[in-house]
Amino acid sequence: MVRKDPDALMPVAYGARPWLAIALLLAASPLRAAQAADDIHTLDRERVSASALPVTAAAASQHVTVLERADLDALQGLSAADILARQAGVVIDRGAGSGGFGALYLRGADPSHVVVLIDHVRQNDPLSSRGSAVDLNTLSSDDIERIEIVRGNASVVNAEAIAGLIHIFTRRAASGAALGTSIGGDGLRAAQASWSGAGLRASATQREESGDAGARNRVRAANLGWDGALGERTRLHAAARYSDSRNLGFPDDSGGDAYAVIRALDRRHSRSRQLSLRGEYRLRHGGAIEAQLATLTRDGEEDTPGVAPGLRDPFGLPAMRSLGDYRRDEAQLHWLLLGGDQLMFTVGAQYQRERGDLDSLIDFGGFVLPAGFALRRSTASAFAEARWQAGPWTAQGGLRYEHPDRGDAASHPMLSLQRALAGERGEWGLSVARSSKLPSFYALAHPLVGNPALKPERALHRELYYASSADARWGLRLTLFDARYRDLIDFDAGPPPQLVNRARIETRGLEWRLGRRYANDWRLQFEGSWMHVQAGDGAGGETRLRYRPRAQFSASLALPLGERRELSLALRHLGRRDDSSIPTGERRLDATTTLDLSLRQQWGPAQLLLAIDNLADARGEEAIGTRSPGRRLRLALRWSLQ
Repeated sequence: MVRKDPDALMPVAYGARPWLAIALLLAASPLRAAQAADDIHTLDRERVSASALPVTAAAASQHVTVLERADLDALQGLSAADILARQAGVVIDRGAGSGGFGALYLRGADPSHVVVLIDHVRQNDPLSSRGSAVDLNTLSSDDIERIEIVRGNASVVNAEAIAGLIHIFTRRAASGAALGTSIGGDGLRAAQASWSGAGLRASATQREESGDAGARNRVRAANLGWDGALGERTRLHAAARYSDSRNLGFPDDSGGDAYAVIRALDRRHSRSRQLSLRGEYRLRHGGAIEAQLATLTRDGEEDTPGVAPGLRDPFGLPAMRSLGDYRRDEAQLHWLLLGGDQLMFTVGAQYQRERGDLDSLIDFGGFVLPAGFALRRSTASAFAEARWQAGPWTAQGGLRYEHPDRGDAASHPMLSLQRALAGERGEWGLSVARSSKLPSFYALAHPLVGNPALKPERALHRELYYASSADARWGLRLTLFDARYRDLIDFDAGPPPQLVNRARIETRGLEWRLGRRYANDWRLQFEGSWMHVQAGDGAGGETRLRYRPRAQFSASLALPLGERRELSLALRHLGRRDDSSIPTGERRLDATTTLDLSLRQQWGPAQLLLAIDNLADARGEEAIGTRSPGRRLRLALRWSLQ
């Protein structure tokens, strides 16, 4: 049984209070909800999550990709992991069909160094043995309105985003209702329903997909939200979300369907609930005060059959059953100030309290060993960011200070400089940022391998970019980056076996994006990345890291065929990458190139999508022993009810 903490005190602003606040707000009929909804949503679209200051994707010093609903419409029926894997520079080690843990790699960093947000609420879970990495196969996809991908450091406003962040916004239906369904190969079945009116919105989705040897992924989610106003200057958001996922698949490092000796599947079940209340008060002189209260709770269970001994490990991995219970409550306040047309400044504070309990039973064959722990952590933070513009020059700086009740305080500074070139020749910019990430609960407190003396992992990012002007015929952005990670947490076999700070990763690379919209509305875009990664084990040796391909690129072409029909083609190349499993040891996976095709047709209130994924039926491996999906037909229908 997962232990509970009956003596845990609820902070005045947190706990059950968000439920009460949201219920009161939803019942407050005199508020001008409908009028405010468009204003609030417009504000969200004009800014991205790369900074505490309002900034568009084009103006950010980081490389930001924004997928709007128009981009996502051609991807209906795909999993969240599949959607992200189609973006250059993003690597996912397991697809939803495999039923495995879907980890995201960005710029050569570990998955735990990427923060994932859903509607401004962080999803990272420090109970995980994977260092607080988010399992993308537990996220629904049919309710997504917009995705922001921020490459590089974003930790001034988003703590622990030392390699980047993914921000997912759930779908905001137009006034009325909508129904949708998707079917396809590999057991793809999905359905969604949404409704919106008078500032209220609600949606529900279910998606399932199957893979080889009984692997399966099923995700359900429900969302409820409200947008409203108090007077002329105050805007409010209230949102609630529930999701439930079940996954069946071969355990990590088992060698998948091709090499796993133990044929029983790993079973994972996760339930997540989140609540948030956000408000914005616009000051008379043009500034604003923004506040957010949020709570996330997640409980889950995992039953793994273990991995048989093999080439890499003569002992293998034991069978284990784990029950986890995690909760995070947080409050955040921003004050945005305007100093004329040249200066913009914000200061803010954040407080979060985390509670995690994990109970495990490890079966070594002859005996069963209990291995549980419980940990609490509170972190108080303050941050400030300023942007100053004079003529063609723009300078921006920021600092975040974090003081946890467990561990050392840390500062996260950031500085960027941008210059617009004369004659509409574009702009260049450079930035440098330093950040750190606290150890996960698992790393600190696990009774067998945990180490309470672990230090935060540290990162240093440097970037130089050039971007063409907004009016250029061809839109271009080139980014050179250098990222260095130190004191990374690694396993030391001992004796005694434990997690220690010793590993390092150094990444250098180039990212590019080139696109053009033609007069007939044809849209052509190229994206890609080239990356060189060096990793050390802290003892002078070099380590080959998994899922870090040197080259990755994509090309897409959208062809409107009249006013109500559009044909899309997408070519993706994923370079050779290293992997490892217990039965096979280290091995390099071959490069893969796939071509996807989709046709969208609008008939009045109905939109039909016909897609063929992997048109040429290219064969490869997602991981050792797990085949990548072959050619698949995908059909999606969405019907708007006004």
